[in-house]
Amino acid sequence: MCHLKVLNRTSNGILLFCQHRDMYQLLFNNLIFDFSNAELSSFSNYLNQLDANYWENEYQNSIYEKRIPIPSLQSNFLIMLNSKELEELRFLVDGINKYKVLKPAEINYHVFLN
Repeated sequence: MCHLKVLNRTSNGILLFCQHRDMYQLLFNNLIFDFSNAELSSFSNYLNQLDANYWENEYQNSIYEKRIPIPSLQSNFLIMLNSKELEELRFLVDGINKYKVLKPAEINYHVFLN
């Protein structure tokens, strides 16, 4: 039985680690990924090298809201993200920056001014 340890969490995702299997599980929006240590490292490097501005400009006339592609090994499956989702995904898989100062808009809390 695997005891999952929460490594990182955002409003749209969570990164878990199973010590028994030595595997990572990434849940993001409606996608679930299982990664080995090397695969997670490779995925993190890919995300960090991805130029969001290039893809936003490349698909500026697209009818789709999400314009940043992440290819998969399956030829008929492509993950599309917007800039905010890409930054959130980068934050999730980045093991170095565990603590981030949140912007007020990122805090899901109702402020009541008395």
